[in-house]
Amino acid sequence: MGIMSEIATENTIKSIVEEIKKDLLSNTNFEACKALRKLGRFVLGQFEWSTPEWVEEYVELFKE
Repeated sequence: MGIMSEIATENTIKSIVEEIKKDLLSNTNFEACKALRKLGRFVLGQFEWSTPEWVEEYVELFKE
């Protein structure tokens, strides 16, 4: 994977997890929040090489 592809992947994942975060923080339904956290964990697992430092915030937010 080239550097440009890695940057594109990171930017895509960043935008997806931000949307999940918004929905998670504005939702009060337990099952919906559980599904959003699971989806967030899945998306964060899409990095092929090293995981950027900014991911730590989301790991905490999306934990079970």
